[in-house]
Amino acid sequence: MAIIVDATYENGVFKLAEPVPLPEGALVRLTVTPADEDYDPLDDVIGICKDGPDVSLAQRHDDFLYGTLPSKEPKKP
Repeated sequence: MAIIVDATYENGVFKLAEPVPLPEGALVRLTVTPADEDYDPLDDVIGICKDGPDVSLAQRHDDFLYGTLPSKEPKKP
């Protein structure tokens, strides 16, 4: 279960803007992102693949998914 909650960082402590439904002493894992930062984790991966097929992957989605792509082997007479 993921919970997203706003908090303020003061004197080394995160002060939550609202209560969270967790038992006292629950161990949690925090990922801190400043609220004024416009961060999209996909920005890190967009454009990393420069060499790819010469077809639109979106348009050929079903062909790739269900294996209906034409064979690259030459047709035998």
